[in-house]
Amino acid sequence: MFDFGGTELAALTARFHDSGRIVSAVCHGPAALLNVTLAQGRPLLENRNVTGYSWPEEEAARREDAVPFDLQDALRKRGANYSHTAKPFQPYVAQYGSMIAGQNPASARPVAEAVVARRTT
Repeated sequence: MFDFGGTELAALTARFHDSGRIVSAVCHGPAALLNVTLAQGRPLLENRNVTGYSWPEEEAARREDAVPFDLQDALRKRGANYSHTAKPFQPYVAQYGSMIAGQNPASARPVAEAVVARRTT
């Protein structure tokens, strides 16, 4: 999360998305999507369903002072339709087209399954 905002990663992610490839992230990984701008100039996150590590999970893990920003708030500020499970640390997946995100480490398997299902359709 501390170093996911680089322009090289954002450009690569935009190219992946624009070419129809799956873009996926889990836990704090959606921080890498914050600065992705698509070829037509729109932010990748604009009006898209997404999730990532929630602020209640940061608080429960007592990490709220260790992280550089509130990921769920940052995703919303970029125009994402951020959602999360009501109970922290439970698996949760959000999808929008070829973009698939998981809320926390417990979401890794369901995200992988969603990627495989999307790839085979």
